[in-house]
Amino acid sequence: MATTSIPKSVKTPRWFTRPYLRIACAWAFVIASVAIPAAVSAQTVGANVRVTVDTGSTYESADQLAGGTYTDGVLQRCGTDRRMQNEPTLAIDPRNSSVWASGANDYCTVPTAGDAWAGFYRSTNSGRTWTDSLLPGYNGDTSTEGTSSPLHQLVAGGALAAGDPVMSWDGNGNLFFMGNNFNRGVENGVSGTTRDNTGVIWVATYAPSNSADHSTDGSKYVRTVVLATNTFGLGMFNDKTNLSVDPTTGNIYAAWSDFHGGGCNEILFSRSTDHGATFSPPLKLSSGICSNQGPSITIGPSGQVYIGWEDIGVGAAFASSTNFGITFSMARVVVTYTRFISGQFSGNGARECGDAPFNCPTGFTFPRFDLAGPYLAADNVHGTVVMAFQAAQSNGQGQIEFAVSSDGGSTWSSPALLAAAATGHQFFPFLAASGGRVNAIWYDSRGDSNYSPDRPPCNSATGQTSACLNVRYAESSDGGKTWGLSILVTDTPTNLNYEQFGGRLVPFFGDYITVAAQGGTVGVVWTDQRNTVGAADASGDNDGADVAGDPETGGTCTSSFTTCFDGTGGLDQNIYAATITP
Repeated sequence: MATTSIPKSVKTPRWFTRPYLRIACAWAFVIASVAIPAAVSAQTVGANVRVTVDTGSTYESADQLAGGTYTDGVLQRCGTDRRMQNEPTLAIDPRNSSVWASGANDYCTVPTAGDAWAGFYRSTNSGRTWTDSLLPGYNGDTSTEGTSSPLHQLVAGGALAAGDPVMSWDGNGNLFFMGNNFNRGVENGVSGTTRDNTGVIWVATYAPSNSADHSTDGSKYVRTVVLATNTFGLGMFNDKTNLSVDPTTGNIYAAWSDFHGGGCNEILFSRSTDHGATFSPPLKLSSGICSNQGPSITIGPSGQVYIGWEDIGVGAAFASSTNFGITFSMARVVVTYTRFISGQFSGNGARECGDAPFNCPTGFTFPRFDLAGPYLAADNVHGTVVMAFQAAQSNGQGQIEFAVSSDGGSTWSSPALLAAAATGHQFFPFLAASGGRVNAIWYDSRGDSNYSPDRPPCNSATGQTSACLNVRYAESSDGGKTWGLSILVTDTPTNLNYEQFGGRLVPFFGDYITVAAQGGTVGVVWTDQRNTVGAADASGDNDGADVAGDPETGGTCTSSFTTCFDGTGGLDQNIYAATITP
């Protein structure tokens, strides 16, 4: 096994370690707690389109997106090396809904730049075709855009990675792209849960390259601004970013999780009122709550800013502002639920399981899926705020639940199932509201022939994995109070359990997917394994999760830093997109 490989995560802090009702009875109970569909769904789904074309292609630089000529070896290699991408974001331009922007953790930079970076992808035809690029500042970027970025110096100091991408547009063709930059950290000798980490929270601005042509919206890189910096040696780590822009005022609202080597982690907030040139000092929102993760921001019609996040092990925490983010209400838990998380399938509390040393007592193979939500959306036509989260049912099944507030978050409805299913697990919900419609997506393993509530998605009783996971979509036309029947977004199921990380020993499938909406235009992006080339491991566990090229399957690829995996397709995890027609 290779020892030079990217760790299994670019996500939540890397130092974290690792008689019920039967379905027939539970189903009768479910009927009483589910939102009954208001009508039969009439939506249609467009073709599944590959966003990250990293075979027989080339990535464009930020300079080229705006009409320049700069390129380099990192960009050229990214178009051919068939590496992993996950955690996709998506934003649709409100003044030209044909212009879509997306981003992801992009591992195409690993062989040349040494770690994953923030991929930036752009479409001018509603997601039918894409141009792939990278946020400037990566290791090896000598362009004017790259060397002028504050990330350039951080990269020179060893913070080679950038991830957790999120995006939002203003009303003038400007796109704002947020994420974090970091190094992987080294243990400092204090304890196994305290590490030295450096890095920042950043927001980049992309403007129109031609103010008279709205098809160029978000194509010209302008700048990157740092919102917060880690303190070296104290075990701090900024994580899980979120961003929302008010298209009317142009105010930019940003939030993120701030972890410490000890004590309570926090949800921090910052805003910009000058189009992303500067941001306010971070404001702590989570006072009185200790285990905080994963902020989600949505905006009301008249200066309201709503932010929800997970109080880990308790439920959904919430704070709101009525004065454009100047001040916020005290944080409080507004909905309680039992979160559905991957650790319930390991037998030892581990968040993900694979081959040794990541093997677990249960013998299953699966990535982590423990960012349970809530995810928020404000339906400003119906005057509601809606949240969705992944909740464990009494038998262990994972289902998406939702709650609604009609008074700006003061009170919330009791949680109900959004799209009840008798079989299969559901996780990674995401919401977006526009034009009086609330749109919801999630991963769903219904139809899995090996399903059991006490097994992870796409695993048999003996630990054999399979392609059983899909993305589903549902919508509400009454402010999130009731939901139509869900429909399939993906045209082929995927196996989320391929062991592509940690030296090809463990899976990683990201922590979220995204739906975006502007008026009647709805788009979806997700992580997909349909292009991954698997291979049998006849001499080992033969769990269906091993990849072509790895020595475990008889291959000769011993490192993800070489060109070997370019030819095998064993690391070819991708981002896909589709259009939903309401």
